[in-house]
Amino acid sequence: MNRGMHLKRVVPPLLGAAALITLPALGTVPASAGTQAAGTVPYAQSPQTKLSDQLTSRLGSQYAGSYLDGSGNLVVNVTNATAAQQVRTAGAKARIVKHGMQPLNDSKSKLDRFAGTKGATGLSWGVDVVTNAVVVYVPKSDNDAATKSLLKQARSISGNVKIQRVSGAARLTLGPGDAIMTGGSRCSVSAFGVSGSTTYLVTAGHCTNAGATWTAGGQTVGTRQLSSFPNNDYGTIRVTNTSMTTTNAQLTEVGKPPVGTQIQKKGSTTGTTSGTIRAYDRTVNYSEGAVTGLIATNACAQPGDSGGSLQSGNIAVGITSGISSSSCNGSGFESFFQPLDEAMQAGNLTLKK
Repeated sequence: MNRGMHLKRVVPPLLGAAALITLPALGTVPASAGTQAAGTVPYAQSPQTKLSDQLTSRLGSQYAGSYLDGSGNLVVNVTNATAAQQVRTAGAKARIVKHGMQPLNDSKSKLDRFAGTKGATGLSWGVDVVTNAVVVYVPKSDNDAATKSLLKQARSISGNVKIQRVSGAARLTLGPGDAIMTGGSRCSVSAFGVSGSTTYLVTAGHCTNAGATWTAGGQTVGTRQLSSFPNNDYGTIRVTNTSMTTTNAQLTEVGKPPVGTQIQKKGSTTGTTSGTIRAYDRTVNYSEGAVTGLIATNACAQPGDSGGSLQSGNIAVGITSGISSSSCNGSGFESFFQPLDEAMQAGNLTLKK
């Protein structure tokens, strides 16, 4: 069942740590539910960005990209001296280059036709305005027939395409708060633990109950190893994709900071939100079953944040479980978290360093 589609608005009074609350679990959401409509996110613009946008409009096909130099000055690439004078008059530094943005973008679009093919695995490419080229980044060790064929075709696209060898292959990095998916549902990462040489992703049990095989960014992460919900709300996923980089970011230890401690919640729906720990050992009666021993905070969480990370500085604290209301601004709103230490102990795990 997709719990994220069955949330009800429940605004209980502020209750003590021993109180019982009846409400639905936070749950998973459809994989597409985290997408925000265009225009809903404020776009921060620096003075340099505003000036660059103005010059882009004025210069048209003579424009070839812009960037900040080491001193923080705006440098605008142009294709001729007349355009360079316009840039200097506007107050920016001008640089005359060979290729305009249109031919660079055209070459990049042609390269994108190879995205996802066998020869493209581990490669990345894009327009580099500093070198005035479309650069294809290729691992030094990648010399198989499929890659060689792709690079031959890339060179034939245009003289503005350059090949640059790099030390390693492009790979997905997965960390606390990032999205993971199974079937049509999305949850979030709390932390990574290790047992011997094996890495495990820790998330919510009501998430791991939803599916056995998990992915991130279109790549397989691994398979469900442990799942406990209700009573508890934790689950682990054995990471089977050895090419995926997994990290706990700044988290170096697992703990239970005192009530009143400032915390952050990281999840794939609401991102990073802040609050304080309000209580430990909260019993929460979800419609799917009761969970005991939860942490209560006032940090905002929403469907899809399930399984995400509760943390304080370098301390990994908990796993996002549920909420008391569908509105983070509702009176008495609380979010609930499974203590991470219990999940680590159940899986015989230590925090990945």
